[in-house]
Amino acid sequence: MSEVEIFWPESLPTDALLEGAAMLRDNGIETTCRVQPVRRSAVLSVLVLLSSVALEPLLKTFFEQVGEEAWRGLQKFVRRLTGDGGDPAPGPAAVVFESSATGAQFVFTAGLPAAAFQQAIELDPGDGPGRWIWDGAQKKWTRFEELIT
Repeated sequence: MSEVEIFWPESLPTDALLEGAAMLRDNGIETTCRVQPVRRSAVLSVLVLLSSVALEPLLKTFFEQVGEEAWRGLQKFVRRLTGDGGDPAPGPAAVVFESSATGAQFVFTAGLPAAAFQQAIELDPGDGPGRWIWDGAQKKWTRFEELIT
């Protein structure tokens, strides 16, 4: 069974958090929500920690469980959390998916095109930690930071 922890900034309304968690739980994904204190002037982001080592590649297996085409499930989930779907409530600036097995992180922001979600599902981040962002000019995911653990 896949396990997910969602770390949510306490300064944001929790409606999107609870709806996103319910979306995962309804599809058999064990989900824990944690509200985190936010320091003044910090960029608000959500961390989604994927703790199952069976996630190969990182996002595909996870979102296939949601019962849709994997990239559409990922897109729907990210848009729900960021409010990038018409939700008037303020949302986080980014949703960061991290594999606890490898340390690889994908940073999703509001307004990403469908191609970003499709490529995220297909991309193999490798075995090492690193942070990946969407490069809109090149229309591809770029590993911009190698993380040291």
